[in-house]
Amino acid sequence: MTEDLASRSAPARSPGAVAFADPGGVTSALTWSAPELTAGLAWSALTRTFAAEAAGLLGDQVKLHVNGEPVVDRDLWPTTDADAAGPAAWLDRQHTFGPDDDRFVYARAVQEHDRTLFRTVVELLAPHLWRLGLPPGHVEVEVFHGAYRNTPGGIHREGCTNLHLVLAGRKSMHFWRGTDWVPAGTALREDVEPESELPEEYLPDLDRRSVVEHGHALTATTGGGFFWRSGIWHVGETHEPSVALNIASYTRTLDVEAKLLPLWGDRLHGEVPADWLADYREHVRSTADDAALLARLTALGMRPAPPDGPGTAPRSVRRESTAPVLWAPAGPGRLTVAALGRAAEFADGPVPRGWLDAVLTNRPAAHGVPRECGRLAQWLCAQRILEPMLEPMEAS
Repeated sequence: MTEDLASRSAPARSPGAVAFADPGGVTSALTWSAPELTAGLAWSALTRTFAAEAAGLLGDQVKLHVNGEPVVDRDLWPTTDADAAGPAAWLDRQHTFGPDDDRFVYARAVQEHDRTLFRTVVELLAPHLWRLGLPPGHVEVEVFHGAYRNTPGGIHREGCTNLHLVLAGRKSMHFWRGTDWVPAGTALREDVEPESELPEEYLPDLDRRSVVEHGHALTATTGGGFFWRSGIWHVGETHEPSVALNIASYTRTLDVEAKLLPLWGDRLHGEVPADWLADYREHVRSTADDAALLARLTALGMRPAPPDGPGTAPRSVRRESTAPVLWAPAGPGRLTVAALGRAAEFADGPVPRGWLDAVLTNRPAAHGVPRECGRLAQWLCAQRILEPMLEPMEAS
Protein backbone atom coordinates (compact mmCIF):
# COMPACT_ATOMS: atom_id res chain seq x y z
CA MET A 1 0.00 0.00 0.00
CA THR A 2 1.44 3.37 -0.98
CA GLU A 3 0.10 5.55 1.84
CA ASP A 4 -1.57 5.08 5.19
CA LEU A 5 -5.28 5.78 4.67
CA ALA A 6 -5.79 7.16 8.15
CA SER A 7 -3.45 10.03 7.30
CA ARG A 8 -5.40 10.82 4.11
CA SER A 9 -8.89 10.92 5.66
CA ALA A 10 -10.54 13.51 7.83
CA PRO A 11 -9.81 12.96 11.52
CA ALA A 12 -12.39 11.01 13.47
CA ARG A 13 -14.92 13.14 15.36
CA SER A 14 -14.03 13.91 18.95
CA PRO A 15 -16.37 12.11 21.37
CA GLY A 16 -18.31 14.15 23.88
CA ALA A 17 -17.74 14.10 27.61
CA VAL A 18 -19.72 14.85 30.78
CA ALA A 19 -18.19 15.57 34.20
CA PHE A 20 -20.31 15.54 37.37
CA ALA A 21 -19.40 17.82 40.28
CA ASP A 22 -21.06 15.35 42.71
CA PRO A 23 -21.11 11.94 40.98
CA GLY A 24 -23.00 10.23 43.81
CA GLY A 25 -25.48 12.98 44.56
CA VAL A 26 -29.21 13.07 43.86
CA THR A 27 -28.53 16.47 42.27
CA SER A 28 -25.30 17.67 40.75
CA ALA A 29 -23.85 20.46 38.67
CA LEU A 30 -22.07 19.22 35.57
CA THR A 31 -19.92 20.32 32.68
CA TRP A 32 -20.07 18.80 29.23
CA SER A 33 -18.44 18.98 25.83
CA ALA A 34 -19.85 17.72 22.51
CA PRO A 35 -18.81 19.71 19.43
CA GLU A 36 -21.86 18.74 17.38
CA LEU A 37 -24.37 19.51 20.13
CA THR A 38 -25.20 23.17 19.54
CA ALA A 39 -28.15 25.49 20.11
CA GLY A 40 -28.69 25.47 16.34
CA LEU A 41 -28.93 21.67 16.26
CA ALA A 42 -31.43 21.69 19.14
CA TRP A 43 -33.49 24.41 17.48
CA SER A 44 -33.53 22.46 14.22
CA ALA A 45 -34.74 19.35 16.05
CA LEU A 46 -37.45 21.40 17.78
CA THR A 47 -38.76 22.87 14.52
CA ARG A 48 -38.69 19.45 12.83
CA THR A 49 -40.74 18.07 15.71
CA PHE A 50 -43.21 20.92 15.36
CA ALA A 51 -43.44 20.32 11.60
CA ALA A 52 -44.22 16.63 12.22
CA GLU A 53 -46.91 17.59 14.74
CA ALA A 54 -48.38 20.21 12.40
CA ALA A 55 -48.54 17.57 9.64
CA GLY A 56 -50.58 15.32 11.91
CA LEU A 57 -47.80 12.72 12.24
CA LEU A 58 -47.73 13.00 16.03
CA GLY A 59 -49.55 14.86 18.75
CA ASP A 60 -48.88 17.13 21.72
CA GLN A 61 -45.09 17.13 21.63
CA VAL A 62 -44.48 20.87 21.27
CA LYS A 63 -45.66 23.58 23.66
CA LEU A 64 -45.47 27.37 23.54
CA HIS A 65 -46.27 29.50 26.59
CA VAL A 66 -46.31 33.27 26.99
CA ASN A 67 -46.40 34.53 30.57
CA GLY A 68 -47.14 31.00 31.73
CA GLU A 69 -50.21 30.57 29.54
CA PRO A 70 -50.34 28.21 26.54
CA VAL A 71 -50.56 29.77 23.09
CA VAL A 72 -52.98 27.93 20.83
CA ASP A 73 -52.65 30.20 17.77
CA ARG A 74 -50.22 28.17 15.67
CA ASP A 75 -49.37 31.23 13.53
CA LEU A 76 -47.38 32.54 16.51
CA TRP A 77 -45.35 29.33 16.86
CA PRO A 78 -41.83 28.79 15.53
CA THR A 79 -41.69 27.48 11.98
CA THR A 80 -39.06 25.97 9.75
CA ASP A 81 -38.66 29.46 8.24
CA ALA A 82 -37.42 30.63 11.66
CA ASP A 83 -34.91 27.79 11.71
CA ALA A 84 -32.37 29.65 9.59
CA ALA A 85 -32.56 32.77 11.75
CA GLY A 86 -32.28 30.75 14.93
CA PRO A 87 -33.95 31.02 18.31
CA ALA A 88 -32.68 34.48 19.22
CA ALA A 89 -34.32 36.05 16.17
CA TRP A 90 -37.59 34.29 16.90
CA LEU A 91 -37.61 35.49 20.50
CA ASP A 92 -36.99 39.06 19.38
CA ARG A 93 -40.10 39.29 17.22
CA GLN A 94 -41.45 42.22 19.23
CA HIS A 95 -44.63 42.49 17.14
CA THR A 96 -45.64 39.18 18.72
CA PHE A 97 -44.16 39.40 22.22
CA GLY A 98 -43.54 42.32 24.53
CA PRO A 99 -40.02 42.90 25.91
CA ASP A 100 -41.07 41.85 29.42
CA ASP A 101 -43.09 38.80 28.42
CA ASP A 102 -42.02 35.34 29.53
CA ARG A 103 -41.52 33.21 26.41
CA PHE A 104 -41.20 29.45 26.71
CA VAL A 105 -40.92 26.83 23.95
CA TYR A 106 -40.67 23.12 24.66
CA ALA A 107 -40.52 19.98 22.55
CA ARG A 108 -40.25 16.35 23.65
CA ALA A 109 -38.86 13.26 21.90
CA VAL A 110 -36.91 15.45 19.48
CA GLN A 111 -34.31 12.70 18.99
CA GLU A 112 -36.80 10.95 16.69
CA HIS A 113 -36.51 13.76 14.16
CA ASP A 114 -32.76 14.43 13.97
CA ARG A 115 -30.24 11.63 13.48
CA THR A 116 -27.23 13.80 14.38
CA LEU A 117 -28.78 14.88 17.66
CA PHE A 118 -29.82 11.31 18.49
CA ARG A 119 -26.36 9.89 17.77
CA THR A 120 -24.60 12.66 19.69
CA VAL A 121 -26.77 12.09 22.77
CA VAL A 122 -26.07 8.34 22.68
CA GLU A 123 -22.32 8.98 22.42
CA LEU A 124 -22.46 11.48 25.27
CA LEU A 125 -24.55 9.42 27.69
CA ALA A 126 -23.30 5.86 27.08
CA PRO A 127 -19.96 6.15 28.97
CA HIS A 128 -21.83 7.07 32.16
CA LEU A 129 -24.26 4.16 32.22
CA TRP A 130 -21.89 1.97 34.25
CA ARG A 131 -22.42 4.45 37.09
CA LEU A 132 -25.90 5.80 36.38
CA GLY A 133 -27.52 2.48 35.46
CA LEU A 134 -30.34 1.84 32.98
CA PRO A 135 -33.90 3.02 33.70
CA PRO A 136 -36.89 0.66 33.41
CA GLY A 137 -38.89 3.10 31.30
CA HIS A 138 -38.35 4.95 28.05
CA VAL A 139 -35.82 7.72 27.47
CA GLU A 140 -36.39 10.86 25.44
CA VAL A 141 -34.65 14.11 24.59
CA GLU A 142 -36.38 17.42 25.26
CA VAL A 143 -35.52 20.96 24.16
CA PHE A 144 -36.25 23.94 26.41
CA HIS A 145 -35.94 27.36 24.82
CA GLY A 146 -36.92 30.83 25.90
CA ALA A 147 -36.68 33.59 28.46
CA TYR A 148 -38.84 32.90 31.50
CA ARG A 149 -38.93 33.47 35.25
CA ASN A 150 -40.29 30.00 35.98
CA THR A 151 -40.93 26.84 34.03
CA PRO A 152 -44.68 26.88 33.20
CA GLY A 153 -46.55 24.83 35.78
CA GLY A 154 -44.24 25.94 38.55
CA ILE A 155 -42.40 23.68 40.98
CA HIS A 156 -42.91 20.06 39.92
CA ARG A 157 -41.47 16.58 39.94
CA GLU A 158 -41.60 13.58 37.60
CA GLY A 159 -40.60 9.92 37.64
CA CYS A 160 -37.42 10.35 35.62
CA THR A 161 -33.76 11.08 36.09
CA ASN A 162 -32.56 14.09 34.13
CA LEU A 163 -29.37 15.23 32.44
CA HIS A 164 -29.95 18.89 31.59
CA LEU A 165 -27.41 20.55 29.29
CA VAL A 166 -27.30 24.33 28.71
CA LEU A 167 -26.49 24.98 25.04
CA ALA A 168 -26.82 28.77 25.08
CA GLY A 169 -27.57 31.51 27.58
CA ARG A 170 -27.65 31.31 31.36
CA LYS A 171 -30.21 29.55 33.56
CA SER A 172 -30.72 28.20 37.06
CA MET A 173 -32.46 25.11 38.36
CA HIS A 174 -34.00 25.22 41.85
CA PHE A 175 -34.27 21.91 43.73
CA TRP A 176 -36.12 20.56 46.79
CA ARG A 177 -36.15 17.04 48.19
CA GLY A 178 -38.98 15.30 50.03
CA THR A 179 -42.27 16.99 50.89
CA ASP A 180 -41.92 18.30 54.46
CA TRP A 181 -40.96 21.75 53.15
CA VAL A 182 -44.27 22.19 51.27
CA PRO A 183 -46.49 24.63 53.24
CA ALA A 184 -49.73 23.19 54.59
CA GLY A 185 -52.68 23.83 52.33
CA THR A 186 -50.60 24.16 49.15
CA ALA A 187 -52.57 23.05 46.09
CA LEU A 188 -51.20 19.93 44.41
CA ARG A 189 -51.99 19.19 40.78
CA GLU A 190 -51.46 15.60 39.68
CA ASP A 191 -50.74 14.71 36.08
CA VAL A 192 -49.26 11.86 34.06
CA GLU A 193 -46.42 11.63 31.57
CA PRO A 194 -48.17 11.35 28.18
CA GLU A 195 -46.34 8.32 26.80
CA SER A 196 -46.36 5.90 29.73
CA GLU A 197 -48.87 7.65 32.01
CA LEU A 198 -46.29 7.87 34.78
CA PRO A 199 -47.03 10.17 37.72
CA GLU A 200 -46.17 13.87 37.75
CA GLU A 201 -46.94 16.38 40.50
CA TYR A 202 -47.14 20.17 40.33
CA LEU A 203 -47.36 22.98 42.89
CA PRO A 204 -48.70 25.64 40.51
CA ASP A 205 -49.55 28.30 43.10
CA LEU A 206 -46.39 28.06 45.21
CA ASP A 207 -43.94 30.93 44.70
CA ARG A 208 -40.45 29.42 44.76
CA ARG A 209 -39.14 32.54 46.50
CA SER A 210 -41.24 31.71 49.57
CA VAL A 211 -39.55 28.31 50.02
CA VAL A 212 -36.08 29.06 48.70
CA GLU A 213 -34.43 28.43 52.08
CA HIS A 214 -35.64 24.81 52.03
CA GLY A 215 -33.86 23.93 48.79
CA HIS A 216 -30.85 24.90 46.75
CA ALA A 217 -30.14 26.26 43.28
CA LEU A 218 -27.51 25.61 40.64
CA THR A 219 -26.69 28.01 37.82
CA ALA A 220 -25.09 27.13 34.48
CA THR A 221 -24.08 28.74 31.22
CA THR A 222 -23.14 27.21 27.87
CA GLY A 223 -21.19 24.01 28.49
CA GLY A 224 -22.66 23.50 31.95
CA GLY A 225 -25.80 21.89 33.27
CA PHE A 226 -27.55 19.89 35.97
CA PHE A 227 -28.35 16.30 36.93
CA TRP A 228 -31.17 15.24 39.23
CA ARG A 229 -32.84 11.96 40.10
CA SER A 230 -36.50 10.94 39.99
CA GLY A 231 -38.81 12.59 42.49
CA ILE A 232 -36.71 15.73 43.04
CA TRP A 233 -38.87 18.84 43.03
CA HIS A 234 -37.51 21.47 40.66
CA VAL A 235 -38.28 24.54 38.59
CA GLY A 236 -36.19 26.31 35.97
CA GLU A 237 -35.38 30.00 35.64
CA THR A 238 -33.51 31.76 32.84
CA HIS A 239 -31.40 34.86 33.33
CA GLU A 240 -31.20 35.57 29.60
CA PRO A 241 -32.61 33.84 26.52
CA SER A 242 -31.42 30.26 26.72
CA VAL A 243 -31.51 26.92 24.94
CA ALA A 244 -31.17 23.70 26.91
CA LEU A 245 -31.40 20.03 26.09
CA ASN A 246 -32.73 17.55 28.66
CA ILE A 247 -32.29 13.77 28.58
CA ALA A 248 -35.18 12.32 30.61
CA SER A 249 -34.86 8.66 31.66
CA TYR A 250 -38.14 7.37 33.12
CA THR A 251 -38.11 5.18 36.22
CA ARG A 252 -41.87 4.55 36.67
CA THR A 253 -41.76 6.02 40.19
CA LEU A 254 -41.23 9.28 42.06
CA ASP A 255 -38.87 7.49 44.45
CA VAL A 256 -35.43 9.10 44.40
CA GLU A 257 -33.98 5.63 45.03
CA ALA A 258 -35.69 4.13 41.95
CA LYS A 259 -34.14 0.85 40.84
CA LEU A 260 -31.76 1.17 37.90
CA LEU A 261 -30.13 -1.80 36.21
CA PRO A 262 -26.31 -1.85 36.30
CA LEU A 263 -24.34 -2.96 33.25
CA TRP A 264 -22.64 -6.36 33.16
CA GLY A 265 -19.25 -4.66 32.79
CA ASP A 266 -17.58 -1.26 32.87
CA ARG A 267 -19.07 -0.14 29.54
CA LEU A 268 -21.84 -0.85 27.08
CA HIS A 269 -19.95 -2.76 24.40
CA GLY A 270 -19.53 -6.16 22.82
CA GLU A 271 -21.38 -9.43 23.31
CA VAL A 272 -24.27 -9.17 25.74
CA PRO A 273 -24.42 -12.06 28.26
CA ALA A 274 -27.63 -14.07 27.92
CA ASP A 275 -28.47 -13.87 31.63
CA TRP A 276 -28.00 -10.08 31.67
CA LEU A 277 -30.20 -9.70 28.58
CA ALA A 278 -32.90 -11.71 30.37
CA ASP A 279 -32.63 -9.35 33.36
CA TYR A 280 -32.89 -6.35 31.03
CA ARG A 281 -36.01 -7.80 29.40
CA GLU A 282 -37.65 -8.12 32.82
CA HIS A 283 -36.41 -4.69 33.90
CA VAL A 284 -38.02 -2.89 30.95
CA ARG A 285 -41.02 -5.27 30.80
CA SER A 286 -40.43 -6.09 27.17
CA THR A 287 -42.10 -8.82 25.14
CA ALA A 288 -40.01 -8.08 22.03
CA ASP A 289 -37.50 -10.49 20.54
CA ASP A 290 -33.79 -10.35 21.32
CA ALA A 291 -32.98 -8.26 18.24
CA ALA A 292 -35.47 -5.54 19.23
CA LEU A 293 -34.21 -5.65 22.80
CA LEU A 294 -30.59 -5.19 21.67
CA ALA A 295 -31.68 -2.33 19.41
CA ARG A 296 -33.45 -0.62 22.32
CA LEU A 297 -30.34 -1.06 24.44
CA THR A 298 -28.05 0.59 21.87
CA ALA A 299 -30.51 3.50 21.66
CA LEU A 300 -30.32 3.74 25.48
CA GLY A 301 -34.10 3.36 25.65
CA MET A 302 -34.89 6.07 23.09
CA ARG A 303 -36.88 5.77 19.91
CA PRO A 304 -34.24 6.56 17.30
CA ALA A 305 -34.24 8.77 14.27
CA PRO A 306 -33.95 6.69 11.09
CA PRO A 307 -30.53 6.10 9.49
CA ASP A 308 -29.40 8.51 6.79
CA GLY A 309 -29.28 5.99 3.95
CA PRO A 310 -28.42 2.45 2.86
CA GLY A 311 -24.68 2.87 3.19
CA THR A 312 -21.93 1.79 0.81
CA ALA A 313 -20.11 -1.50 0.32
CA PRO A 314 -16.65 -0.50 1.55
CA ARG A 315 -13.34 -2.29 1.09
CA SER A 316 -11.75 -0.47 4.02
CA VAL A 317 -13.29 1.27 7.06
CA ARG A 318 -12.56 2.88 10.35
CA ARG A 319 -14.74 3.67 13.32
CA GLU A 320 -16.63 6.95 13.06
CA SER A 321 -18.92 6.89 16.10
CA THR A 322 -18.27 5.89 19.71
CA ALA A 323 -21.90 4.79 20.11
CA PRO A 324 -22.28 1.26 21.56
CA VAL A 325 -22.25 -1.73 19.23
CA LEU A 326 -23.66 -4.91 20.76
CA TRP A 327 -24.18 -8.45 19.57
CA ALA A 328 -25.61 -11.77 20.69
CA PRO A 329 -25.98 -15.23 19.11
CA ALA A 330 -29.13 -15.57 17.00
CA GLY A 331 -28.97 -19.33 16.51
CA PRO A 332 -26.47 -21.72 14.93
CA GLY A 333 -24.05 -19.76 12.77
CA ARG A 334 -25.96 -16.46 13.13
CA LEU A 335 -25.18 -13.28 15.04
CA THR A 336 -27.48 -10.35 15.83
CA VAL A 337 -25.62 -7.02 15.77
CA ALA A 338 -27.19 -3.81 17.06
CA ALA A 339 -26.18 -0.15 16.92
CA LEU A 340 -27.97 3.19 17.36
CA GLY A 341 -31.41 1.67 17.74
CA ARG A 342 -31.23 -0.78 14.84
CA ALA A 343 -30.42 -4.50 14.69
CA ALA A 344 -29.71 -6.97 11.89
CA GLU A 345 -28.61 -10.59 11.57
CA PHE A 346 -25.31 -11.69 10.06
CA ALA A 347 -23.14 -14.79 9.72
CA ASP A 348 -21.36 -15.74 12.94
CA GLY A 349 -17.87 -17.11 13.29
CA PRO A 350 -14.29 -16.29 14.32
CA VAL A 351 -13.68 -13.96 11.37
CA PRO A 352 -16.65 -11.56 11.89
CA ARG A 353 -16.20 -11.59 15.67
CA GLY A 354 -12.48 -10.88 15.40
CA TRP A 355 -13.03 -8.19 12.80
CA LEU A 356 -15.76 -6.53 14.90
CA ASP A 357 -13.52 -6.45 17.94
CA ALA A 358 -10.59 -5.00 15.98
CA VAL A 359 -12.47 -2.33 14.05
CA LEU A 360 -14.45 -1.15 17.09
CA THR A 361 -11.53 -1.10 19.50
CA ASN A 362 -8.81 0.61 17.44
CA ARG A 363 -10.81 3.70 16.54
CA PRO A 364 -8.30 5.82 14.57
CA ALA A 365 -6.97 2.98 12.46
CA ALA A 366 -8.21 1.82 9.07
CA HIS A 367 -9.22 -1.82 8.65
CA GLY A 368 -9.78 -3.82 5.51
CA VAL A 369 -13.09 -5.64 5.15
CA PRO A 370 -12.84 -9.44 4.86
CA ARG A 371 -15.16 -11.06 2.34
CA GLU A 372 -17.18 -12.64 5.18
CA CYS A 373 -17.83 -9.18 6.68
CA GLY A 374 -18.94 -7.24 3.60
CA ARG A 375 -22.64 -6.99 4.45
CA LEU A 376 -21.87 -6.29 8.11
CA ALA A 377 -19.47 -3.49 7.16
CA GLN A 378 -22.04 -1.96 4.80
CA TRP A 379 -24.71 -2.07 7.53
CA LEU A 380 -22.41 -0.46 10.11
CA CYS A 381 -21.59 2.28 7.60
CA ALA A 382 -25.32 2.89 7.11
CA GLN A 383 -25.65 3.36 10.88
CA ARG A 384 -22.66 5.77 10.75
CA ILE A 385 -20.75 3.61 13.22
CA LEU A 386 -18.07 3.06 10.56
CA GLU A 387 -16.97 5.28 7.72
CA PRO A 388 -15.66 3.95 4.40
CA MET A 389 -12.08 4.87 3.56
CA LEU A 390 -10.90 6.37 0.31
CA GLU A 391 -8.76 3.48 -0.82
CA PRO A 392 -8.70 -0.26 -0.23
CA MET A 393 -6.20 -1.90 2.04
CA GLU A 394 -5.43 -5.47 2.93
CA ALA A 395 -8.07 -7.19 5.00
CA SER A 396 -7.34 -7.25 8.73
